[in-house]
Amino acid sequence: MKDRLEDFVRQHRDEFDMFEPAPEVWGKIEKSIKPRRTIRWSYYLSRAAVVALIIGASLIGQRIWIEKGNRGAGKTADVEIDIPELREAEMYYTGMINAKLQEVKPYLTEYPSLEEELHTDLSELDSIYVSLKNDLKDNVANHEVIEAMIQNYRLRINILEDMLMFLQAEETEDNTNNFERI
Repeated sequence: MKDRLEDFVRQHRDEFDMFEPAPEVWGKIEKSIKPRRTIRWSYYLSRAAVVALIIGASLIGQRIWIEKGNRGAGKTADVEIDIPELREAEMYYTGMINAKLQEVKPYLTEYPSLEEELHTDLSELDSIYVSLKNDLKDNVANHEVIEAMIQNYRLRINILEDMLMFLQAEETEDNTNNFERI
């Protein structure tokens, strides 16, 4: 049966093609077809290019910033190597400061506000020391700057010693009060 239908359509093909649908039919068909969305590649490519440019510029800026900081740190290290007197003083005073910090540390657990104050004071002295190092970088042979740096270390040790004496006095006072209560 299928073969007969196909044969019939082939034989009468010209007769089928002679009628065209009315224009209203084509109008309805066109209205029912949804328009294809065209992708505007140029819009998306321009946005991607801007994002890539921003990321690239920020990476380059970051590298420049880091290299600039490394160059500054390298110069400070060269100053330390060139002045053996300062290097020895730094090692000596750093050892003393670390020893005093270890002595004070057990007492500070009871006084967190004093610990914060000590940290603040030492941080301020550290920043002053860094600025003194920068001054020394400008004027390498300046003994006044070296003396100020050593004085900075001595000041840190004095702060730690005063803190230790205060905390030891507080502990003995607390122990005396506890003994009197018993």
